[in-house]
Amino acid sequence: MNFFRRYRFALVMAALLLGGLTLFSVNAGRDPSSSISGRLLLEILGPAQKAVSGIGEWVGGVWNRYFALVQVARQAEDLKRQVAAYRQQLTDMDELKLANARLRALLSLKEEGGYPQVAAQVVGMDPTNYFRTVIIDKGNSDGVDTQMPVANAQGVVGRVIWASSHYAKVLLLVDPNAAMDVLVQRSRARGIVEGAGRDTLRLKYVLHSEDVAAGDRLVATGADGVFPKGMLVGFVRAVKQEGKGVFQHIEVEPAVNFDRLEEVVVILHRRNFDD
Repeated sequence: MNFFRRYRFALVMAALLLGGLTLFSVNAGRDPSSSISGRLLLEILGPAQKAVSGIGEWVGGVWNRYFALVQVARQAEDLKRQVAAYRQQLTDMDELKLANARLRALLSLKEEGGYPQVAAQVVGMDPTNYFRTVIIDKGNSDGVDTQMPVANAQGVVGRVIWASSHYAKVLLLVDPNAAMDVLVQRSRARGIVEGAGRDTLRLKYVLHSEDVAAGDRLVATGADGVFPKGMLVGFVRAVKQEGKGVFQHIEVEPAVNFDRLEEVVVILHRRNFDD
């Protein structure tokens, strides 16, 4: 009952329209102008059919526009996926170019050094802040053993401190536990480089009388039997003539960018490179 009251007007109009359509169908083929009822029926049904046709056209137009929008949205999504794929391809190509350049530099290092070595990829870093070490993907099965020197095209990286069959851990030169014998290339002054933090080194045991200046290059002496003589270690950052001590305070910038270490080479034979 409530339903009928709520939609009474609509139901009455629908019934009239249905009845009119029925009469119109019954009188199909006759001249509607021959009777008053026919003319009246035509006047009633004409606007109604026009409205129905208009609604149908509007609904059809809305549907067509909706369908067109759906198609455009799908095409836009396809284009986005294609653009993302092309961008990834460009990124991969750039990575390959950079990796190729680094590998060419390592190959050049091998050809210039003349000593046996194996290239390795850095696959992990020490998760703590206590040690500066990395893991490389070469080990005993590749000839890598403890105390072997590690370098890249920039210079000295560090040394192997232990190795398994297929991996090895490298103590980086910037670790406070790392040290090596070096000399100032320009003046031939000698000293010991030690790790002094995340990105710095210290040059120790250089007398005040020795000639050391900012910008000087530090190279390996080869006396420790680990690193080849002449291999670049770093550059003097600052020289401080402080206090009454015997030695100078010298800060050194490492030649290697340890925050961007990806590929290295391990020099396979432990021998005295100064021989």
